[in-house]
Formats: sequence, C-alpha cells, structure tokens
Amino acid sequence: MTAEPLAGLEVPTNPDLREARRYFPQGSPEELFDFAQRQVRARRRTTILLDFYRRYPCHLANLHLLGTCAVTLGRFAGCSAEFDDMGEEFMPCSVDGVPRSAEWRAYAEACTDGRPWQTRDELWLAAHMKDMADMRETGLEERFHQEAAAHVGDPIWDLTNEHVETTLGTRLMDRIALDGDVAYETAFAHSLSSSFLRLCSVNWRLVRRYYWEGFRAVLLPAQASHPELLSYRRIALCAVRYCFTAWSASRVYRRGIREQERGRRTSEDGWPLLADVLGERVGEVHPLIVNFYRNPGRFQVRVKVDLHTLPAKFWSRVVTVLIGQGPYEDSDSEVDAQFRVFRRRDGSMHFVRELYMGDTLRVFDSDFIVRRVNGVPTLFEVFVDQHIEVEMSVTPLPDGALSVRGKNFYCRGMRLPCPGLWVEFQIRVLPEGEEEILQIEGRLLMQPETRWGRFLTSRILGRPEVLGTIRYVARPLAAASAKSAFS
Repeated sequence: MTAEPLAGLEVPTNPDLREARRYFPQGSPEELFDFAQRQVRARRRTTILLDFYRRYPCHLANLHLLGTCAVTLGRFAGCSAEFDDMGEEFMPCSVDGVPRSAEWRAYAEACTDGRPWQTRDELWLAAHMKDMADMRETGLEERFHQEAAAHVGDPIWDLTNEHVETTLGTRLMDRIALDGDVAYETAFAHSLSSSFLRLCSVNWRLVRRYYWEGFRAVLLPAQASHPELLSYRRIALCAVRYCFTAWSASRVYRRGIREQERGRRTSEDGWPLLADVLGERVGEVHPLIVNFYRNPGRFQVRVKVDLHTLPAKFWSRVVTVLIGQGPYEDSDSEVDAQFRVFRRRDGSMHFVRELYMGDTLRVFDSDFIVRRVNGVPTLFEVFVDQHIEVEMSVTPLPDGALSVRGKNFYCRGMRLPCPGLWVEFQIRVLPEGEEEILQIEGRLLMQPETRWGRFLTSRILGRPEVLGTIRYVARPLAAASAKSAFS
C-alpha cells in the first residue's frame, strides 16, 4: 500500500463519530468531530508507518510499530490535540512516504544499501532522538502536560498522561547522547529499562487498557470507515505480532550496555600518538600518516580482506573467539568501512573499526595508549573487555612510510607465548590525481624466531610467510566528499 492516496483522509465519517460518542459521551458536536478526526489521523499514521518500515526495516522498527498500534487502539490521540501533534512529530516520513529529515534519509539509504542491522538501528536512534529534541524545543510536551493537569480525574486523559510519562518521561539521556557523551544505544537501554519497569509496576492500568481495546477490536464487528486505512481489528492483530517481534530490540539494549563506557564521540580533537612514541623521528613519517594516527575518525575508508591459507582462517577464528571481534571471512572485493574515535574518561583514544561484510557488521574495538616500557614510550593496543594488551613496535620506513608491528602479547598482565605468528601494519601515502590517499596493509605473518622453526614452517610444512592480508584505503573526509561530489 502506498501512502499517496492517504493524503486527504482526515474527514471523519458517521462510524467515526459514533465511536467518538462512545469514548467521549459528554462531548459537543465540535468536540466529537475533533476527536474522530484525530483518530482517523492516528489510523493514517499507523498505515503509513507500516508501509515505511516494510520498505526500511530494523530491529527498533517493531518497537515503534507496537507503540503506534497501542496508541491508536487506546484512542489517546483522539482526546488530546497536543498528543496528536506529537504523533506527527515522531513520524519518520511525510504522507507520501518520503523521509522527513536528513537523519531519516540517512537511515532509509542505509536500509536500501543493505547496511548491517546494527548500523540501521544506530541511525534509527539518531533520527528518533533528533525528533525528540526538536519536539521538546517547540514546547509541545510542556503544553500537553498543562492540558493534562486540567483534566485530572478523567480516565482517558489519565491513561494518556501515563503513556506519555512511560514513553517520554524516561528519555533522560537523549540530549547527552545527541551531544556525543554516550552511545545512542546506551541512552536507549536506559530509557527502555525504565519504561519496562513502569509498565510492570505503577502503570499496569495502561497495559490493561492496551489489551482490552485490542481484545475488543478483534471480537466486535468492524464498522466500515475509510477502507484505505488499517481497521482497528487489523491494528490489534498487528499489535499482537509486534508484541513478539519487538523483543528483537533487546539486541540493541545489550549493545547499549556494552558501550556505556565507550567515551565521548570526537571529531576535532586528536592524540599525538606518533609524536609521543617516535619523538624527533616523527619528522621521518609523512604528515598525512601522522594526521591519521592523531584522529583516524577524520578519514573515509574502504577495506579488502584476503585470507590466503587455511591456517590464516583458523587463526582469524581463534582471534575472533579470544577478543570477541574481527573478520574471519574473505571479502571478494573492497567493501565499505568506518573508523570512529572516542575519548575515554582518562583521555585515551578508543578506536572502533567497523567493516560492512555484506549484511554483517564486523568490529575491531580497542584503545590506543602510550606507556613507558623500560623508560621508553611504547604504543599499546588494549582490548579492555578481554583484558588483552598488545605491545607495538613503531618504526619509520623509507619514503615517509610507517610500520606498526605487534611485539608482545599480554593477558591480565601475563605475557603470552607467541607461536611464530605476528601482525604487522604498513602505512604508505599514494598519489591519487591531485590528492593523496593512505594505503594501510595489515599482514598476518608466520615468522618463527628460530632457524629450526623457520625450517619447519617453510620447508617441511610449506607454509608461506604471509598467511593473510587486510588492506584499507583511507581518504581525508574533505577529499572523499569532493570525490563523491564529482563522481
């Protein structure tokens, strides 16, 4: 069903007016007309929303649809003009199905491009929280509470107010999430748990209202009113469905709990990592590479993964199991990736690398810090949750290139034996027309330190030295934007 034919459907019919009389028996003809008109608009929103999320799905879409169905069945929009206006503000698209804002366009494009579900969920949260902030800036929520205070004791107004308190009153972390202090998923996890506790305790009457109106809509004969819109019976059946599918939002909740200590999102700040480690020798490294290690989030990235041998695939699986992240499959061609940087409370860099492997999101998630080892500044990559640390050897190469090689591995402070396996990244600057780009090649190497180990692996087992590679191509965001504009 397309949304275009629904643009003019706001005039209530006789069945709509009779229904309004049932819920608002003391209302004047004008008040009944307004009640019925707002309920028609609520049904229209539900119809449009169902079509929008059918085209652009994510885990949180089911939760949004469940809430919209519950509101429509509860007749909350009918009793309050402010509540009805809030419903319009939270629509991701206009009547014709076109996304309403840049944030919702980004979400729709991610769905169209087949981005992983985690990416879609995050973009959904960014767009929804922006709508929430815009709505509150207009004073609409405050006006609703003022109107609700004038109708204390009215059963439907009390329930409508409870719904607002349960869904909007628990959104205490949205602003700091929009400011980048916490992850969108963390703010969502906080509000979701608060809403669930309220529904299970003080707002049990609200849940009873949802179920009663749904039960009534299914059993009673449906009256013909705007056949282009979803009927109350169909909405009730959809609500039953979304009661089960909405639990997929628990994945977003778990991700939010994991990311609650990720740090503050940053785009302008940087870290002098190479200057701290190399000292005066940092002048031997190309400035673009120095800028990259100062803040990788300023670069647009594509990546290609090649696991040449069975041992490479085996060890990739082992590393994924040990640290809970990383790619362990080949990419047939270059795929999109994203580098994001956050500042921990202690000031260190939290570096997130996200690889879009088809509809799966592969993540490297670690901290980069500088420590002194035997009095020498040394770069460490730290996987905080797994208590794993990698000591890195940083060496300038000819022509301004750089080598970053894993040297020692530690788990909970204990050095781990290394069976001749090493990881090395070589970063070089390459020309691309009038611009310069970074080529970052990471290699999984089989290089035993002893002569007998080298003889065993190369001569007897016939294993190549390079078991697998991962290649990043990184462009400064300004250059990447100009390239996409002229492509």
